[in-house]
Amino acid sequence: MNPEAVDWASVGVPLLVAVGAIAALLVDAFWPGGGWRRQGVVAVAGLVAAGAWLAETGSHGPLVAGFSWVILVAALVVVVLTQSLEDDPAMPPGESTFLLLSATAGALTLAAARDFVTLVVALELLSLPSIALVALRRDRRESVSAAWTFFLASATATAVTLMGLSLLYGLTGTLTYAGVNEALQTSEAPVRVMAAVVVMVLVGLVFKVGAVPFHLWIPDAYRGAPIPVAAFLSVVSKGGALAALLVVLAYPLLPLQPRWDVFVAVVAGLSMTLGNIGALVQREMVGMLAWSSIAQGGFVVAPMVALAVQADLVLTAPLRYLAVYAMANLTVFAVAVVAARRFGGTTYAHLAGVGRRDPLLGAALVLGLLTLAGFPPAVIGLLAKYLVLQPVVVGGYAWLAGVMAVNVALGLVYYLRLVVVAYAPADRVGNGVPPVTSVREGRGARLAYAVVVVGAVALAATSVAPTLLLGALP
Repeated sequence: MNPEAVDWASVGVPLLVAVGAIAALLVDAFWPGGGWRRQGVVAVAGLVAAGAWLAETGSHGPLVAGFSWVILVAALVVVVLTQSLEDDPAMPPGESTFLLLSATAGALTLAAARDFVTLVVALELLSLPSIALVALRRDRRESVSAAWTFFLASATATAVTLMGLSLLYGLTGTLTYAGVNEALQTSEAPVRVMAAVVVMVLVGLVFKVGAVPFHLWIPDAYRGAPIPVAAFLSVVSKGGALAALLVVLAYPLLPLQPRWDVFVAVVAGLSMTLGNIGALVQREMVGMLAWSSIAQGGFVVAPMVALAVQADLVLTAPLRYLAVYAMANLTVFAVAVVAARRFGGTTYAHLAGVGRRDPLLGAALVLGLLTLAGFPPAVIGLLAKYLVLQPVVVGGYAWLAGVMAVNVALGLVYYLRLVVVAYAPADRVGNGVPPVTSVREGRGARLAYAVVVVGAVALAATSVAPTLLLGALP
């Protein structure tokens, strides 16, 4: 390969993150004993370097750059949250940091891919380290079981996608996005064949988004993994897959829009509905967030059905929704990290009265939940819901818009339920829940609390002035 032919502006961001991953392994091998503190410094250095490169070059353009920023910032927050694992002997710092950064590099590559071969490689670079992160806690049977479920679902989805790509290559003679787009505009292949090809190609991306019917690995993986890893899966992994799904539908597969719009609409509607129904019956915070992430994935996929008629709206709505979702979800996960250390768990019994015991922690939790619900005073969440609903309505998909409206109401039920739990009267706080004076602080817990504070401030500020976030995105 001629080094001068490499587009370093395009590959620099994931490459720097990958270099950070390798550096984490080398530091762990040659300078052992530093623990999570040293690995955190290495991870932050790699992510900051990638961010500086992205700011300088702009990557592939505004849209991909926007997704890349969300992925990088979310990964940085997760790295801070991983410091809370400092007293967890089952999570080795070196290997965990390597896997975390490797998966982040995969998410960034997935967003920036411009051919289907790169897409599949990036999909596996994201999936395999994520599976290993879930499985690292070998002392817990549920972690190993969740990792096996994750692996089998991933392998099946990848196999179906590869089969679809082989058929697509047979129909078009190319796997570059530009070549596929051009070939499909003049293709005379039978309608049923084209429909089957599209569905198979999209399976791998739909799996990574965690949308129905490829969603069953999510609740097990979230519960089996450490809370920071669950936060990573909910934002970084989902963000890379959403970016790739949007680009694939908007460019190479756009000529086949009549073949995939119903499929995408049904996936979005089922994801919202089943995800919300699953979340309604949860009485544990991480489990609720797992099912909630399935429902949120449906909301962010929904506007893609209108790509052919409302491209300008559709190309910006998913990114803006993802940015708002990431900010709120990471704040709530940070609250979960603090609650797990302070109160011994994240069940609703543990969280009862948390707003009374720690007003700032309770305020951050409420702001995060109301933003996810799209309910005032979390104005930024309400705007995010409007942004994904608008192209669906304008594009003429009235039935899907109705499903979205019903599911906004469904989501409000379980988000507000946890808000009520957080401010339960003092006489309802108990059930063996340790008082706040039994805090196991430590450096990791203090850093997680700092994330809670920053998240609460960011959510409040963007609700007062939404352009602080939305105006900074394409």
